[in-house]
Amino acid sequence: MSTWIYQQKRNTPAWGPAGVPAAVMDILGRRGVSTPGQAEDFLAESPKCTYDPALMPDLQQAAEVLLAAAEAGKHICIYGDYDADGVTSTALLYSVLKKLTDRVSFYVPSRFTDGYGLNKDAVGRIAKAGAQLLITVDCGSTNREEVEEAKRLGMDVIVTDHHELEAGKEPDCLFVNAKRSDSQYPFSGLSGCGTAFKLAQAIQRLLASRGDDRFTRQDLTDLLDLVAISTVADVVPLLDENRSLIKYGLRVVNSRKRKGLRILLEQLKLADKQIDADDIGFILAPHINSCGRMATADAAVRLLAGIETDGSLAELAAFMIDCNKQRRSAQDETRDICLDAMQGGRCGDLFPIIEAPGAHEGVAGIVAGSLKEQFNRPVCIVTPSENGLMKGTGRCIAGLDLHGMLSTCDDLFVRYGGHAGACGFSLESDRLPLLRQRMDERMREILASRPDALEEKLLIEKVLEPAEKTMEFADALKLLEPFGEANPKPLFALAGANVYNVQYMGSEGQHMRFTAVCPDGIEIPCVLFRRAADYEAILNGASAVDVAGELGINEYNGRRKLQLTVKDIKRSGSNDQN
Repeated sequence: MSTWIYQQKRNTPAWGPAGVPAAVMDILGRRGVSTPGQAEDFLAESPKCTYDPALMPDLQQAAEVLLAAAEAGKHICIYGDYDADGVTSTALLYSVLKKLTDRVSFYVPSRFTDGYGLNKDAVGRIAKAGAQLLITVDCGSTNREEVEEAKRLGMDVIVTDHHELEAGKEPDCLFVNAKRSDSQYPFSGLSGCGTAFKLAQAIQRLLASRGDDRFTRQDLTDLLDLVAISTVADVVPLLDENRSLIKYGLRVVNSRKRKGLRILLEQLKLADKQIDADDIGFILAPHINSCGRMATADAAVRLLAGIETDGSLAELAAFMIDCNKQRRSAQDETRDICLDAMQGGRCGDLFPIIEAPGAHEGVAGIVAGSLKEQFNRPVCIVTPSENGLMKGTGRCIAGLDLHGMLSTCDDLFVRYGGHAGACGFSLESDRLPLLRQRMDERMREILASRPDALEEKLLIEKVLEPAEKTMEFADALKLLEPFGEANPKPLFALAGANVYNVQYMGSEGQHMRFTAVCPDGIEIPCVLFRRAADYEAILNGASAVDVAGELGINEYNGRRKLQLTVKDIKRSGSNDQN
């Protein structure tokens, strides 16, 4: 059960494009869209919100140095990351540079042997292979020592990233990150691939100013499919410039221009489907991520960059699909291991830090996210690593800053990094008890000032009015798509409804359908996934209920009907609503 928090209704009259319901405009206002011009761009099929890449610190100089290196025949190595954002970033920059030089390579670290971010041993291998310029994508913001090592080995270094910075750990090189304190870039929410795209944009402008058409504006536009994938996969805000990038990027995805992506979609039986943000989040991103989780991410980079030297693209796609099957199996096993450890009481209650020697390191982050959702706690899973170290990955609930919490323990870590919602770290095994102790103390401090910090909260836009219990209003809500971080699917409430026609679904009856009949006589079909047992007593009672959920349209066999996807149910009149 959750605390429901009703959003404050705007007191201003409706102010937006003609025909857009006032409730939709209220939602936009609460998400920071405060002027008619912003609203029009937010809702537009072809938004215009974009910014000059030169406003990002060091970006223009980085473009000039990169282009000069390519033209001088220097060996350039792109150092990425093993997640979907890092993979797409690497594929994007590789695709750009391949149009300018043959002397370009990429290195994606192994989750299991290299760990997150720049690694000194990897830097040494890259230098030994002859690289003269090392450029990072989606990593490097806290790798000052590793950058110094690369420079000592004779390489020029450029860091492009979007992660949080740590005082004293910023790299001493050309450093492209919109989160820098001296940045004049108006939006700090780009993904790593979005940042790489802005660098590509600057390179294209430099070439165009010379009349050089080796990398054109159309080539630049064709990269937006990679940016769209990364923007959804890396859970960055789907607001501001990211809305422009993802809306245009989804068009490129659905144009099927990228051969490797087209082949992957065909093998996934999605050849004819119109891909949306949900498809990226639940299908494409997991398959891209699975390579780095179960093996190495090289195959995913080669597929997206169209590199066929180590097997056909069809073989690479099949390998990714097989990795994802292995990932799902390992995920189930790891979740069971972690639940057993939690039930044994060895992990901490307020902030579980689960030592799971038998867990699969590659899926620890997914399982941490799943447990975070189930228990509404920040969760870290720690597994054995090389050289006697432990490697941890964590996920955090809304309202808490995991990176900020871990930064209070930076003396315990060999390395760590990430952001408010997700972090990774490594530490010596004998420091794990102290980490648990400090995180427990930190959580108690937070709860002392914010007693509700660990309570699940549902932000309800409003109780639906009769005119909003319609297909037309549900269609109008689609104007807010794509949904994601900072632009979630809006939640609405039905008040004082009676429930009829309860039907259980699924192999274990874990899902259910029912009809909510509102006091105004309007009937709303409802569907509830996975948690049917939690609400059986309430729905079998005689009293009226309030239902919170996402209003949408169920389309099946060419028929469309209104449907509420339920997130929570309460007895009407319960006193835990705000």
